[in-house]
Amino acid sequence: MNRRRAITCFAAFGLTACTVGEDFTSPTMKLSQSFSNTPTGPVRKNDAKWWYAFNDPDINQIVELGLQQNLDVRRIAARIEQSQGILDGAGYPIYGNARIAESSLNSGGGNPTTKTGFIRGEATWKIDLFGRLLREREAAFARLEAAYADLDIWRLLFVDEVVSAYIDLRYAQELLRVQMRVLESRKATLEATKKLAVDGNATDLEIAQARSLVLSTRASIPETRVLFVRMLNRIIALVGATDIPNSEKFDKRAPQPVARTHVVSTGVPADLLRNRPDIVRAEQRLAEAVGLLGVAEADLYPKLILTGNVNLNVSGSEILPGAGFIRYGFDVPIFDRPVLKSKIETAKGLVVERQAEWEKEVVLAVEEVRNAMFALEQHQEAVKAAREAVEASESVLTIARKRFADGTVSFLQVLDAERSFLNTETAYAFDVRNQAIDFVDLNVALGGSFGRD
Repeated sequence: MNRRRAITCFAAFGLTACTVGEDFTSPTMKLSQSFSNTPTGPVRKNDAKWWYAFNDPDINQIVELGLQQNLDVRRIAARIEQSQGILDGAGYPIYGNARIAESSLNSGGGNPTTKTGFIRGEATWKIDLFGRLLREREAAFARLEAAYADLDIWRLLFVDEVVSAYIDLRYAQELLRVQMRVLESRKATLEATKKLAVDGNATDLEIAQARSLVLSTRASIPETRVLFVRMLNRIIALVGATDIPNSEKFDKRAPQPVARTHVVSTGVPADLLRNRPDIVRAEQRLAEAVGLLGVAEADLYPKLILTGNVNLNVSGSEILPGAGFIRYGFDVPIFDRPVLKSKIETAKGLVVERQAEWEKEVVLAVEEVRNAMFALEQHQEAVKAAREAVEASESVLTIARKRFADGTVSFLQVLDAERSFLNTETAYAFDVRNQAIDFVDLNVALGGSFGRD
């Protein structure tokens, strides 16, 4: 860690106070100049709503709705309030109380009632000679910043899950369309085979094979419908509700999501230090550990405590002379010094641990971006090839049917053409799905912030 030990002195009420411990500075790490040799444009803005690239209003709706009411996001947001409460009370130098009491005594026999009371106030001021309170507040502030970063992490995870679920929903819908199309095609083949059998141009075996393909295709359809319903229910649960407005529109056929962009602006690896909320959280956790180390080190030094007390007594309508005192306390840690030193060693270990945690987050983030970039590039090529394969296999199937009707090709060639057509259409739909998922993965890997509510 590139830090310097700071002992900053300042004047406070005629006393010289010094801050011991280390001032936190952001950690650094040697990073490459780019993610790959392929130009990717400037860094994306930290608050970019990248899911708008799909140009799909349904995606926009579920993301915006879920960011407001997703249960995990709401749960993590509550931690910010907890951290804010800790910060509000951290490093406060004064504590004490005030007491007001009243008593009455009636002696009877016509004697007047005697009333007495008192007001007492006492406060203690911890003079921060060596910056313990300052370090305590620094640690609490870092904890709050880490809580904000944690919220961004969960928001990103939500967007990742809900958009991926929507992509799988539309994939299931497209797969169902392919299966229904193939089912109709195989039904037509079965009818054609039956007609040929009347003239003796097709056998009972060929009819049985054609019927078997029809039945197997029909049997695969329910599982695809189950996938569709599961993804729909998953989306509703992620949004944090039991239903979402106009959810019936998801039943309507829609194209598979394809991001309307071919290049994602990734910037350079160093941009991840600012954009990735998990890296930001790791940095703030490191800052908290440094602050706690400063607290432990300050405990080795003497403490100056000033206590003041004021008493005011009342008897009837008479205010009695007040009294009070001011007491200085100077605590010197001597007998528990070994315990305090052991706490310092523990705090140092925490700093080293969280430094390693930060470095690990950076390494993993770069790995995730590179993997997602390569996967997106490869699946973009796969989509192009699969699209051409669908066109070619459809042409083969058309020719095979005509030749089979003419008696120039065997029935097995028609079945092979149908299997090839089904496989290529299914592969194309899966490649389109993978391309969309890779786009999501890349943008999630690049990070982002959602601001502070």
